[in-house]
Amino acid sequence: MSNRYSLKNKVISWVRLGISYIILAIVAAIAIFPIYYIIITSVNPIPTLASITLRSLLPEHPSLEAYYYILFKEPFLLWLRNSLILATGTIAITVIVAFITGAALSRFNVPGKTTLMVTIYVMTFFPFAATALPLYLMFASLGMLRGWAVYVALILAYSGGTSIFSSYLVKVFLDRVPRDYEEAALIDGLTRPGAFFRILLPMAKPIIAFVALLAFMGAYTDYALANAFIMQGSMWTLTLGMYYLAFVNRATLYNVLAAFSVLMGIPIFAIFIAFQKYLVQIYAMGGIKA
Repeated sequence: MSNRYSLKNKVISWVRLGISYIILAIVAAIAIFPIYYIIITSVNPIPTLASITLRSLLPEHPSLEAYYYILFKEPFLLWLRNSLILATGTIAITVIVAFITGAALSRFNVPGKTTLMVTIYVMTFFPFAATALPLYLMFASLGMLRGWAVYVALILAYSGGTSIFSSYLVKVFLDRVPRDYEEAALIDGLTRPGAFFRILLPMAKPIIAFVALLAFMGAYTDYALANAFIMQGSMWTLTLGMYYLAFVNRATLYNVLAAFSVLMGIPIFAIFIAFQKYLVQIYAMGGIKA
């Protein structure tokens, strides 16, 4: 009798395992297919979308003409440099502001702290694109839309929007860190700022990496503000260059658009790989909860 039950349990376990693998395979295919579709479209010698047929999913005459055109016929590297300048400046300001603000809200009894937190939380629901016009008018009145000053304006605009949400995330994360570490550091002779930066900052690396990733993605992939602020072609970012190359005379060059997307995604992929260890720690904690 026990052998029969043991065999039954093994069969049930195998069935469950098989169903799990099938579900995972389906989910993986759904996740991977859009990326694969973009890649095969980018190597299509004709500037059209690849048809969804089994035969077309394996291109017969792949071509790197679109990649060659983007990299060697157009100033792709210049656009990449401009985008990385904006992204790097946004990351630096966002991380500094978010950590200092989040740490202060988490560790100090600031007057009106609850009201401030609710205000910050509510402000995260406003779409960033809705601020394009008022930001443009503000920086235009300050004379910051000329020359390299436009990059300063864009970095401040990106940082302001990202810092609000990031400060809330840092505050929630640091609330989970016991205060005992800082108190022990204070007893050992460290000042309060010293305890913040020598004890709390290293422990906050996962959320700082996550905040840096948010800041990078926001600045690197923005089109609305960049299109409104930047007037000179030599200061274009990748998103502006993509629009310029892929949309010609009301027609879309889909192979160029796909190839540009692949090239533009390489730095994003590199950032994800670099921050993978910290992102896993964030996900392991069950996400960011209020």
